[in-house]
Amino acid sequence: MGALGLAVALLLGAAVGANAESGGWLAAGLIGLALAGAVAGALIGRSLIRGAESARQVRSGFWINQKIEPLVLEVSDQAPVRINIIHPSIDLKHFFGGFIAVFNLAARLAARGHRVRLLGLEASDLPADWRERIGAYEGIGGAIGEIEVEIASDRAVPISCNPDDRLVATHWTAAHVAAAALPDLQTERFLYLIQEYEPFIFPMSSAAALARASYDLPHTAMFSTGLLREWFVNNRIGVFADGVEAGDGRSVTFENAITPVGPVSATELDRPGPRRLVFYARPEQHASRNLFEIGAMALDEAVAAGHFQGWDLAAMGTVDIAGGTLELPRSGASMKVLPRSAQAEYGRLLGTSDLGMSLMYTPHPSLVPIEMAAAGMVTVTNTFENKDAPALAGISANLIAAPPSVEGVAGALIEAEGRVGDLEGRAEGSHVDWPSSWDDALGEDQLAAVERLI
Repeated sequence: MGALGLAVALLLGAAVGANAESGGWLAAGLIGLALAGAVAGALIGRSLIRGAESARQVRSGFWINQKIEPLVLEVSDQAPVRINIIHPSIDLKHFFGGFIAVFNLAARLAARGHRVRLLGLEASDLPADWRERIGAYEGIGGAIGEIEVEIASDRAVPISCNPDDRLVATHWTAAHVAAAALPDLQTERFLYLIQEYEPFIFPMSSAAALARASYDLPHTAMFSTGLLREWFVNNRIGVFADGVEAGDGRSVTFENAITPVGPVSATELDRPGPRRLVFYARPEQHASRNLFEIGAMALDEAVAAGHFQGWDLAAMGTVDIAGGTLELPRSGASMKVLPRSAQAEYGRLLGTSDLGMSLMYTPHPSLVPIEMAAAGMVTVTNTFENKDAPALAGISANLIAAPPSVEGVAGALIEAEGRVGDLEGRAEGSHVDWPSSWDDALGEDQLAAVERLI
C-alpha cells in the first residue's frame, strides 16, 4: 500500500505542475488537495499495516499458551476407564517414525484389552481414509480401528473421563496438558513417551525453556532408544534427577522398529547403472537438528574436490518441496529432490541406493541412518556426546560417525565413497543390531512395564 500511495502522489504531482503552467490554478488546487489526501492515505495505510503486523506478532507470541491450554475434564464414575494418549495432532504430512511409535503403542495396549483413546490437541484436517493409510504402516494394521480418537482442539468442550483414567503424553506440550489434568484423576503421574530431548528442537527460547520444564513434571518415562535414556542418565534429567536406581524404577526403554529393508546379500547389492547417494535433507526450520546446511555444504565440498563423479545425487525427506532439483553452489552439482513417499516406496528407494547421509544433532540416533545401514548402504551420520563412534558402530558397521562439522562430514563422505565397492562388507553391515518388527520393539517385557508405569 505504501508503494501504491507514493506512485499516486508522483502522478498527481505531475498533474499539478502541468495544470499550473497552463493557468488552471483552480484545477491545480483541487488536484493538490487530492495529492495531499493520497499522501495522507498512504501514510495512514502504512501505519495500519504496521499496526496489523505488530498485532499478528503479538498474537503469534501466544502460540505456546494455545498449545498447552488445559483440558476441561468431565469426570464421572459412569464413564468407561481409558488410557488416554495425549498427542499434539494427527497429521499425515508429518507422519514420521515418532508418530508410528505412538500408534503402535496405542494398538498394542488396545490388543491387551485396554480401552485406548487418542486425544488430539490440535485441529486435524484428515482424509476419509486416514485410518487405512495409518494402518498401512509397519505394525499398526487393522488395530487402528480399535483406537478411539477425540479431537480436543476446542478446550471449552469437556472431555468425558473416569476417575481411574490414565494419561500418556507424547510431546512436551502434551506433557504440560497431562500434568494439568492430574488433579482431576486418581493418579499422581502420567507416562511420558520421550522420543527426543525436545529443547534441542528450538533455539534458546520460551519453547525450549518449557520443553525442558516438562521433564520436571510428575511423570514416569518411556524412552525411545538406550542412547537417549543414557543421555538423560548422564545429565540427571527427569526421572533420573534422583539417580539411576530411582530412574530405572520409573522408566522403560524400547527401540523403535525400523522399516524392514534388510538384511541383504552382496549379490543383491551388485546392481548395474550409476551409484546413488541419498541425503536425508530436511531444510524446514522445525527440523534444523537434522543439520541440512552442514550436510549440503559437506557434499558440495566433496563433489568440488572431484568425488562422486557420475553418481546420482538425491535428497529425500522434506515435506515443503514437492520435487525438482537443488543445485550445490560451489560444485554446481544437482540433487534431485524426491517427494515424500509411503513406507513401502521409501524402503524400495533405500534398497536401490548405495550411500546414505542422515544427520541429527541430538542424543537420539535417528531411525533413518539405521534404516539406510540395514539396506546395505554405507551411511554417514554424526556424533553427539554419548552418541559416539563406538556406540554407532555397535548398531552397524555400515555407519560412519562424523564430527558435526562441514570438514568432518565431508571427510566421512569421501571415506564412505571408498567403501561402497566392498559389497560383502556392506552386506555384513546390513545385519543391524536393531528391531525391524514392532512385535520385537514392543514385546511382552516392554508392554508389561508400560502397564506398571501407568
